[in-house]
Amino acid sequence: MNRRLVKLIILGILSSAFVVILFMISEHEVHRNNAFIRRYPHQPIYKMYDIAIKYNSYYIAGFDTGNLYLGNKTAPLHLLQVNLKTKDTSSIKIKLDRVDLPFRSIKVKMYPPYFFMMDGSVPYIFRGKIGDWKASLWMKDKAYFDQSIPIDTNRVFMSTISSKTQMITLGLIEKNIKEDFEVLLSSDILEKQIDGTFDVDGLMTISPDYKTLGYVYFYRNEFMIMDSNLNLLKRSRTIDTVKKAQIRISKTDNNGASKMSAPPLIVNNMVTVYDDFLFINSNRLGKYESKDVLKEALIVDVYNWDRETYEFSFYIYNIGKESAKEFGIYNNSLVALIDNKLSVYGLREHFFNKDLVRNYPQTENMQSK
Repeated sequence: MNRRLVKLIILGILSSAFVVILFMISEHEVHRNNAFIRRYPHQPIYKMYDIAIKYNSYYIAGFDTGNLYLGNKTAPLHLLQVNLKTKDTSSIKIKLDRVDLPFRSIKVKMYPPYFFMMDGSVPYIFRGKIGDWKASLWMKDKAYFDQSIPIDTNRVFMSTISSKTQMITLGLIEKNIKEDFEVLLSSDILEKQIDGTFDVDGLMTISPDYKTLGYVYFYRNEFMIMDSNLNLLKRSRTIDTVKKAQIRISKTDNNGASKMSAPPLIVNNMVTVYDDFLFINSNRLGKYESKDVLKEALIVDVYNWDRETYEFSFYIYNIGKESAKEFGIYNNSLVALIDNKLSVYGLREHFFNKDLVRNYPQTENMQSK
């Protein structure tokens, strides 16, 4: 009996060890892809300064005339204004004309001279003037949405679940001259591989001039560039080789609700667009890259989306043990939120000249579909 018990214990230990080893191997594969090689030129960006912003709950709400505005996830009516030239900061309190609506996932975004407060889970959108900081209800109950970015005084770029296809779809909410709302969906931009929901999930972005819209998938090496009317301009790939989302999905109930049944392989984490350049953060390591890099810095890959070329990569270094959780670009400056600090970098003009042709060799997987 004791001998049998010992055998069972040993078998249990070996099984557990095997599971741990498989997990470690899978974790290694998640971050490793020897099929591509990054280029790291000497200092395409340079640190200018850091500003203490007290809280780590800030996010980038937008820019206007030399000022950066930070929203706060835990205090949705509070903004922090940062003058990027003088480094002065000031606190702003937003006033709403309706206070009876619930706050679930409200976010502030700028479209000068206006600011928008949006919550797609309710759904509603407030709009007000920058500087006045009083917002009136602009839209209510017209469309549910997940992500949203104002692209005009009366238009909002958004992602939503289509009632017809039950898939994530990109679209526009427009207020016309008759003060009526139209919801325009573009069903041909995001392409289903598995379920049309998890597999097409990703991140939206917009250029500082509000003319170029972008979308990058979380789980595959593809991004799309659109104009402000959601006309597709480019469909291109990153230097990674994961063309199909590596996710597992299971049904959770009889109503057909789904969830991920295993951790997904994340290819792209963050994105921003500036002129003809697309900046994508990916934690996937290429050939010759040490895994220790991810403990020290964030990797940003730069693409010229118009030419469909990979240009180079650079690091945004951690502050202490904290890495950047968001970054954006405005007037030749890169701003990054790292813990409770705002880091501001300059862009070296030579590297970010969209008219400069570098003639770097490109990988086959970056070609348009």
